[in-house]
Amino acid sequence: MNKIHYCPISPIQRKFGLYITGAGRETTKPGEAYQHEYHSSDYYFTWQNGRALPDWEYQLLYICDGRGVIQFKRGKSIHVGAGTIIILHPGQWHRYRPDPDTGWSEAYIGIGGEFLKNVVAEPFFSPTQTILQTEPNGRFHHDLLELVNEIQADSVTHPYTLALKTVTLMMTLCENTSAQSANTSHNIAIRRANLHIAHHLGEVVDFQKLAKSLGMGYTIFRRRFQQYNGMAPLEYQIALRLRRATHLLKSSDVPIAQIASDTGFRSAAYFSKFFHDHVGSSPIQFRLSNRPRPSRGS
Repeated sequence: MNKIHYCPISPIQRKFGLYITGAGRETTKPGEAYQHEYHSSDYYFTWQNGRALPDWEYQLLYICDGRGVIQFKRGKSIHVGAGTIIILHPGQWHRYRPDPDTGWSEAYIGIGGEFLKNVVAEPFFSPTQTILQTEPNGRFHHDLLELVNEIQADSVTHPYTLALKTVTLMMTLCENTSAQSANTSHNIAIRRANLHIAHHLGEVVDFQKLAKSLGMGYTIFRRRFQQYNGMAPLEYQIALRLRRATHLLKSSDVPIAQIASDTGFRSAAYFSKFFHDHVGSSPIQFRLSNRPRPSRGS
């Protein structure tokens, strides 16, 4: 059964920064003409002309069964089939069609908003073209079709929930697809390293020993850590120490010397100098300026 559902976007939804533009399921039989003419003029295309999505919309396209091809920028055709997931980017010229010998079934969700610019980008997805492969008729298959049905039934009453569900599905895809498998074990190891560092802020962490405990050589560990966190392991530890010290100065009466010791600084004097260099005021000044002022008459 072919069913397309378009979702009008309100100004409030645009302000929210995440919204569904539509969802659909279609089956093209072997030898049947493609694309179906009942599509909106904003989305209809022919193989000769192709199309580009509006500059604010992404589309999650899934091939349920059958096979076909997709082409970007009038380049080489890429073969796709059951279990293939394609993330189409705004303004990116493309065209696709089923193999006339097999036809195909497809499902898709259109989604837009400023929030997506950080999601559909490296290191999560390719910023140019994203084609992933998942198990045909597997967990993603069923989750996507269920979400398409929800959007078609409830987009008016639950637009924000459905948009967030779509992003959740995309991030689950990012974590579990074979295209990410080369990075998954390393990313898990780095998250464990982050947790270890956070739990040992007052200690000297031997990063080479930590890397070994996670099954990684130090060179690879350091490179992956930098890629994942945007900073080297020691920089990350220092940033966490400073964040913890800042929180304690704002929210407690713990002596500054004790804060310095608890967050791994070798002395109160060194902590005070370091804090001033990075925050712009001494710990005492920072504490005083961030304490709530007593209300008048109290």
